[in-house]
Amino acid sequence: MSRSLHAAVLLLLLAPTAGRAADPLAELGWLVGDWTADLAPPKGDPLTVNVSYSWAIHRKSFDYAIVFKTKDGEVAQYAGHFYWHPGAKEIRMLQIDRGGQVTEATLTAAGDGKWTQKNRLTRADGSTQEQRAELTRLGDDTFLFRAFVPKGDEWVEGLKVQYRRVKTPPKK
Repeated sequence: MSRSLHAAVLLLLLAPTAGRAADPLAELGWLVGDWTADLAPPKGDPLTVNVSYSWAIHRKSFDYAIVFKTKDGEVAQYAGHFYWHPGAKEIRMLQIDRGGQVTEATLTAAGDGKWTQKNRLTRADGSTQEQRAELTRLGDDTFLFRAFVPKGDEWVEGLKVQYRRVKTPPKK
């Protein structure tokens, strides 16, 4: 009896669920890998931004890490996580920066490879700020990230970064 119970449980675990919806995160799977961008801020030294996206072991979420590289060294700036929230029926993001600030966001597909992001930043002191962002796929190896902050009744662009995929050399 025990053997047949184990077999039935195993079949239930391995069998596809009837009516299972497609994985909403699959549409963002193209991000997985390493990306880089060079910035030349109006004040200060040039900066290289490196970001790595990787699937979680179960492929139901993915993580990212953003590192700033300057002439003085590297700083781990952000760590984040994208996931599908089944109750809310939306893709969400959670990001924590090196100062302990937390950004929570929802992502929505806007068509033509563009995703919009509504962010709520919570600073270390507990104060909050609404933000917006756009991520636009420009090709297999390029994407554009734009961040917006409120100014009065308008949203103004605070950051515009074009990333390019880091190609790994073939193994010999």
